[in-house]
Amino acid sequence: MTVTVDTNWTYNDIRTVLLENELLRVIIMPDLGAKIWQITFKPRGKDLLWHHPRMKPRKLALHTVYDDHFFGGWDELYPNDIAETIDGEPFPDHGEIWTLPWQYALERVDPEEVTLHMWVETPISASRLSKRVTLRAGESKLRFAHTITNLGRKPQPYLWKLHAAMAADEHSRIDLPARTMEMEGFGTPRTGKTSYSYQWPYSEDDAGVVHDMRQVLPHSSGVSEFQYATDMQAGWCALTHTREGIGFGLSYDNRVLPTCWLFASYGGWRELQTVVLEPCSGYPVGLQDGLDRGTHQILQPGETVSCTVIATVYEGLSAVEHIDADGEVTGTAG
Repeated sequence: MTVTVDTNWTYNDIRTVLLENELLRVIIMPDLGAKIWQITFKPRGKDLLWHHPRMKPRKLALHTVYDDHFFGGWDELYPNDIAETIDGEPFPDHGEIWTLPWQYALERVDPEEVTLHMWVETPISASRLSKRVTLRAGESKLRFAHTITNLGRKPQPYLWKLHAAMAADEHSRIDLPARTMEMEGFGTPRTGKTSYSYQWPYSEDDAGVVHDMRQVLPHSSGVSEFQYATDMQAGWCALTHTREGIGFGLSYDNRVLPTCWLFASYGGWRELQTVVLEPCSGYPVGLQDGLDRGTHQILQPGETVSCTVIATVYEGLSAVEHIDADGEVTGTAG
């Protein structure tokens, strides 16, 4: 049982790094915001991340519109989501870092473990983001160590968010330790209403029908939903393919990422079918709105925030009850 790394690939002129052990094949694109492009569970030939069926990744310019270039895979957002002006500076749609080329170096390469270090310094927010990605032999886990540092002289308001677009169908299920959910004023939710709160996982529509929001819907439903878990009880979220008995979970420091956003299109947004798991440092989608509410963060000059994240691919479950700090998943056997 060994782990290998290959840095000799490009895709559409995008530098690409391949990490691989006997269980996982992971493709990372440092030139495109350090995007995690593909996570494949090799024993089952299962690709966990979603890819846009009508677009391919390519290099992009700063201030590119995100939705029109939503290639899929797993992105990272900082210091904002929607394009807005903060302290007189216009910030790009979905932040600065998803289009920027990141530098990278291999910090450890041996048969037991490979660690890829990627980093970038931002042109507007004067911040430095660092991401170490580790794959170990014999594990179906991808381990991340993130840091964000304010290099500037002024406090930097921010949201920091993971944005993992998952392949999903009507046999998939979402699990997270949420209580209150806030449905955004977007799309066509299954309840027929937007801009309201409910207690996870059940939401009632105006006709009194109760919907289990954990259940992914078929493409034919034409539903699209965007919501926030505002008071998570622990730091994890998961999506399980119940028919195949295989799933993907994220575990992370809930003190750094206290909320989890869920974006889902079940054929309702641009004819796409995906669920995006989005652990985040705050809410809502507007950074200034969150600052006014006290739900977004400010990084002081010279301050660093750090967070560990583990992505786990698991088998044999139909529902997830918990993911611990080491990425170990427990739940209902499928």
